[in-house]
Amino acid sequence: MSSITIQNVSKAYGDTKVLHSLNLDIHEGEFVSLLGPSGCGKSTLLFCVAGLEEITDGQILFDGQDIAARNPRDRNIALVFQDYALYPHMSVRENIAFPLRRQKIDAETIHGQVNWAADMLGLTKLLDRSPAELSGGQRQRVAVGRAVVRNPAALLMDEPLSNLDASLRVHMRTEIKRLARELGLTVLFVTHDQEEAMVMSDRIAVLAGGHLQQFADPMTIYRKPSNRFVAEFIGSPTMNMLPDAGHPGAVTLGVRPHDLTLGGSGGFSLDGRLTLIEPAGPHYFLDVEIGGAMIKATASDIDGLAPGAEVTLRAEDHRVYRFDSTSGAAI
Repeated sequence: MSSITIQNVSKAYGDTKVLHSLNLDIHEGEFVSLLGPSGCGKSTLLFCVAGLEEITDGQILFDGQDIAARNPRDRNIALVFQDYALYPHMSVRENIAFPLRRQKIDAETIHGQVNWAADMLGLTKLLDRSPAELSGGQRQRVAVGRAVVRNPAALLMDEPLSNLDASLRVHMRTEIKRLARELGLTVLFVTHDQEEAMVMSDRIAVLAGGHLQQFADPMTIYRKPSNRFVAEFIGSPTMNMLPDAGHPGAVTLGVRPHDLTLGGSGGFSLDGRLTLIEPAGPHYFLDVEIGGAMIKATASDIDGLAPGAEVTLRAEDHRVYRFDSTSGAAI
């Protein structure tokens, strides 16, 4: 497996710049997610690493070696697309074997590698089926098997779970993470789903408008966001934003709904009117109107509460975030 270094990488289409001097140092065997909203440049960056897009400025290094001049086929990377891209006229066995046949690997080695990948991904009984006879999750596993069968230096994945239903997404993200751990794969994973990135990643690179906003482990990004964009993008429900009465117009306060609780302890408090109660399994989400703004909070018990009630919400002081109202930077 390889380390991947992205140094001052920029990408432009004519006068339109889509990546702005990005710097990422991805360690060998690390699972890194590129996370951000649609149009932030995450797939473009992935395709630059794969060699499907040329960079405008900067360098991309594998194990310290500049790979800009290498064709995609010579970079020893495997790419899994959102739409699986399986060959419909080939069996599962033939789809998995395809990259090895293109490399003119001998038949005995191909047979062994295909059986190894199929056994690891639970596809052994499906090897003679066509893609049309498989479920979405099974097709996704075939695509992953085809990617890892030749022991790539890095595995690149472009929103590979977005076509699956919710329960299957949860199952497949566990399988992909397990596979990456077992094989020691260096993985670059593109997603717009912050929960997916939080669960799967060793580190997350948050992008917006082609700029890197923060690059850190999931809990650092969640608990120590570098700016307001990261704070609001990470976490569900999204972080509440409030004006700071002590610094009007200059400072914006942020507090996560899970930290803002009904009747909790802490020095930060808000009084408002309850407008909606949303059951959410082990707790409830509360919509509370405060000064004309709607704030989201949580409660473990709503006994006796109903919309219209006057409530007090509290949070620990260290769970209240402060952002510069102009730049959005964390204070």
